[in-house]
Amino acid sequence: MAEEYELYLTERFSKDRSFEEGALYAGKNALIYNSVQEEGNIYTVLKNSSKKYVDNFEVIKGELFYFAQNEQEGKWAKEIGIKVSPYIVIDGELMSSNTNLDLMDEATGTIIIPQAVTKIGEGAFSNLEGLRTIVIPGTVKEIGRNAFRANKTLEKVIIQEGVEIIGSEAFRQCSNLETIELPESIIEIQNSAFYMCQNLREVEIPSKITIINYCTFGTCPKLSKVTFRGDKVTEIVKEAFYNTGFSEFRITKNVNKIDNAAFTANTQLSNITIDNDNFIYEEGMLMPKDKKSITFISTKYYQGKTEFKIPEGVTDFGASIVNLSTIKKLIITSKVSKISNPRYIARGIQEIEVVSGNTAFEVSDKCLYTTQNPKKLIYCFSKDSEITLNVDVDIIGSFSFCGATNATKITLNDTAKTIENQIFEGDKVKELTIKSQVNYISPMFCLCNYNTKVIIENNPNYMIENDVIYTKDKKKLLTVISKINGKFILDDKVEKIIDNAFYNQSEMTEIDLKNVKEIGNAIFYDCKKLTKIEIPNTVERISSSAFNSAGSLGEIIINKTENSISGAPWGCPYGLRAVIWKK
Repeated sequence: MAEEYELYLTERFSKDRSFEEGALYAGKNALIYNSVQEEGNIYTVLKNSSKKYVDNFEVIKGELFYFAQNEQEGKWAKEIGIKVSPYIVIDGELMSSNTNLDLMDEATGTIIIPQAVTKIGEGAFSNLEGLRTIVIPGTVKEIGRNAFRANKTLEKVIIQEGVEIIGSEAFRQCSNLETIELPESIIEIQNSAFYMCQNLREVEIPSKITIINYCTFGTCPKLSKVTFRGDKVTEIVKEAFYNTGFSEFRITKNVNKIDNAAFTANTQLSNITIDNDNFIYEEGMLMPKDKKSITFISTKYYQGKTEFKIPEGVTDFGASIVNLSTIKKLIITSKVSKISNPRYIARGIQEIEVVSGNTAFEVSDKCLYTTQNPKKLIYCFSKDSEITLNVDVDIIGSFSFCGATNATKITLNDTAKTIENQIFEGDKVKELTIKSQVNYISPMFCLCNYNTKVIIENNPNYMIENDVIYTKDKKKLLTVISKINGKFILDDKVEKIIDNAFYNQSEMTEIDLKNVKEIGNAIFYDCKKLTKIEIPNTVERISSSAFNSAGSLGEIIINKTENSISGAPWGCPYGLRAVIWKK
């Protein structure tokens, strides 16, 4: 008689096993199979057997597994001759481990999710080669953070009815993903869930979704159609649809909040339909009904225009005009009191006019800055090659020199105390001088500008040595301002690595952390060649997102006792598969 597989049961199984009328049971109520042939201690499961899933038994790839919930259960299963599942499921969560990868059928490129799983754990199937199709059953309620991240061959995802939550970055960088089917049971899609899915074409938003979160569909340039099945969405968050490809968009009736940067870099979007009274779309601008801010500016509408005047009545200007390449003049009207996204000001601006009656901003030496203390540099639009900032400002704002497109040398003013993120962009700036009053420098102040020589003059708070910026006592490493090729060795005195310290050091392959005690957030963001890191026993704290977007980091060796540092895997895309405790 044809068979599927055989179960070899030991004599010690007699206490809990029962075999009645061709049905095999475990314990009193757990029916395993109802068409079984018995011969000695060998039970042959017949092809016409109808398995009824109960308790923690399940067939995967033709083998019967018992999903033990603790060590004692695992021991019991082994004693009776049933294979214990190698997949780690704790309280329904499929934990990240290398054994998970065996769940993929290499011939078809599909994954079988065990029925015992109610949550797919963080990083459980990230960076899995050859994966093409995923069917996630409704028994799964939550897809964890980074669960399927960076699966380059993944083409189709079918999520069945019953799944409720898609975690942050769950499908991030699935660059070949074209189709995603989202059931009505979905109630939440978290930050960057489909970020950089560059071949995603269409998406239907389930009717229970209320918020489109940060960068949910960011950098999906081929996303040409977004459909809302219902009307419960109330908010569209910053960069939710950054750099997408759709030309039309419908704002459903309950949407009452859209961030000014929600549609940034959507150069094709020009046709907006509004089903409520909360927004208006006229003269190429999407605005809330009170017209105090601008939500979106159509690139197509303003194509070829040389002047952009902020409409009268606007108080907060944050919408992007960065793609309006022909704009040469920006006019700031009387009510504007806040410019919330200087990075989105057009780079070709040669003149900024602040109209009479505006008390919030001034222009001097081709620089826009605030008038009230603490004074802040908002945007320098000088096209000179050498810029010495003479305006007495306290804060050098984020992206403030992005309009100084010809600058090769920048000298900051004597009164500056704070330097914010990415104050200039591109690789033209070769020298930056920071003066003595500065007491805060963002680690990302010269992001990815590795050819810039930074000079710190007589500053009591910071020092620079071998292109590394430290606090004066050298206990904190702020950032490395030159490109690291190969291995980087920390100074012995460093106790803390500040957030984003090694951001985008794409050629760094190794790092020796020496005596460090604390590791900040996203310190290895986009360090593409860093595959392994060893954590010394001096480390006391690792921030919750320390290894966020360290996409190649598949091995984190920790020279401490297991779980002595909380928060594992600290945002690592590989999840717990990467974490190795050595003591």
